[in-house]
Amino acid sequence: MSVYLRVRPFSKEELSNNEDQACVVIENSQTVTLNAPKGSATMKSSEKGIGMSLHKFSFSQIFGPDTTQAELFENTVKSQMSDFLDGKNALIFSYGVTNAGKTFTIQGTPKEPGILPRVLESTFQYIGEHQYQGMDLKPYLRNGVQSLDFDQVKQERSTKAAIFASIKEYISYHLLVI
Repeated sequence: MSVYLRVRPFSKEELSNNEDQACVVIENSQTVTLNAPKGSATMKSSEKGIGMSLHKFSFSQIFGPDTTQAELFENTVKSQMSDFLDGKNALIFSYGVTNAGKTFTIQGTPKEPGILPRVLESTFQYIGEHQYQGMDLKPYLRNGVQSLDFDQVKQERSTKAAIFASIKEYISYHLLVI
């Protein structure tokens, strides 16, 4: 099992509030030191000899605040995804406190897609020409497939075209409104 740490950069608000940037110190590519913030309950307790103000943690790899979404994907998820597509089990999840950057890491932005959009794009690239191009099969219930006759295929194509046309119209209208 691999465990990765991604340290997010400070926000503009945190920087303007002079937040203590020495709380998280990346020692090397696998070790991080957490220092209790000055004035915190942990720091006050350690000054009284109760507990510690410094903790070290080890990870498979640590990614600093300058790490891009592409670098993170390439160095963490890509090999697991490849193994998964070859039939092996895999689990990827994000864990952390509120505002730690989990949503950004997983979803990203349109300009910097996160793990999930990159996995989906890579999956469809992987399956490429193996995709079934016909429209004579339709999912049925949970695990079933229903064969469609010629008239049903014609109806499915018509429905698909109508949905795409309405989406295109909706997007065009809303782009003009903006």
